[in-house]
Amino acid sequence: MLRLTRLAYLTPLAPVQTDTSYYSEELLPHLCRHAQVDVYTDDRLAAAQEVGKAYRLYGYHDLVQAVSYDHRIYQLGSHPAHLPILQQFLRYGGVLVLHDADLSALIGAGRNGHGDGQAPLDGVRRPGGLRPFLQIGYNALLHQPWVPRRWHRNSSALEQAAGIIVHSRAARRHVVEHYPRARVRQVPLGVRRPPAIDPLQARQALELPQEAFIAVSPVESTGKGEVTVLLQGFAQLLERWPQSWCLLVGWSQPDSSLATVAGAAGVTDRVRAVRCPDLAALYRCLAAADVVLSLGQTGCGHLPSSLLRAMSLGRPAVVPNCPPYDELPADCAIRVELGMGAPAQLAATLWAMAAHPAMRHWYGQCAARYVQSVHTPAATARHYLEFLERLSLPHDAGEPGIAGHQPACAPLHSRP
Repeated sequence: MLRLTRLAYLTPLAPVQTDTSYYSEELLPHLCRHAQVDVYTDDRLAAAQEVGKAYRLYGYHDLVQAVSYDHRIYQLGSHPAHLPILQQFLRYGGVLVLHDADLSALIGAGRNGHGDGQAPLDGVRRPGGLRPFLQIGYNALLHQPWVPRRWHRNSSALEQAAGIIVHSRAARRHVVEHYPRARVRQVPLGVRRPPAIDPLQARQALELPQEAFIAVSPVESTGKGEVTVLLQGFAQLLERWPQSWCLLVGWSQPDSSLATVAGAAGVTDRVRAVRCPDLAALYRCLAAADVVLSLGQTGCGHLPSSLLRAMSLGRPAVVPNCPPYDELPADCAIRVELGMGAPAQLAATLWAMAAHPAMRHWYGQCAARYVQSVHTPAATARHYLEFLERLSLPHDAGEPGIAGHQPACAPLHSRP
């Protein structure tokens, strides 16, 4: 009888509001169809969970039998909720899934003593605590030129990882360039099919005009500089298409500076910041949109999951002309250059979308087909399992040390 692969899977879970939490909630049922999965999450959350899920749930501090697993998978992003996950990776090693190429926010949270409420930075019995260790680990993970000589002569944390999973070509190139011996796999991000939501009912719930042209922008994937560009472009759109609204949506309370930026652009009465307490609220905002704007320059990150969720609803995307957005097909995303003329270019793009519903519908249908065929949790799980199978082989027989030889998101039946 074939033995199931046994996995330890470390991740934040809802109600912790991070994109990684929802990513794991959607991915885990598909992984559990082909492997025995034990999930490790916040200790207090694990203790409060009801029995009956497809996987067994434990607290991070229960990972004491790490050697009994075939693989340990660590979901790592920049939110403070990932601190105990990084701590466990540095202790036990395994496969890293990088959701963010810039973990400076995570390290900042470590310095300030935030995390899972169990004081992981203060409970480590080593001189100076975990803070210096985390800082060295961060430098080794992401900023090779800054790695201390004594660390670099040995091996970085990424090179010590059994394998690395990323969700964009840009992230994969970054890892391969700096850590050529790392075993890397790019997999689709994976978002579930959207719920059926009536756009008019969504607008009514949000108290928005039924006939308005509505642009929605997820603020978690948009920096302050891009928000300024967005609102300046929206102000120019209002001059040509007065019945327009802009929603800035996110998991957390909007930044207090948003009102100042909106006031400076003269759009205070047509811009609304909406905090989404859960995924259902986010989908309601996305369903109310005519177009989704995602202008954050994520560099070596991946496509924002909120962008893919909006596209899966049939909403065309307006994105920067830079990685990782260059991975989107041209028939489901409109690219703009974020330079001096960005507000005017953005305004012209939005006006074209507002004035031509048929074009907007065509882009949206292409977007939905793309996301629902490529970025599915089932496809993500299959890529995970194939990569883990290859990691079980000798290094020279499994995934190439230089991952650039493997095509991005290669079909599962193909072998590089």
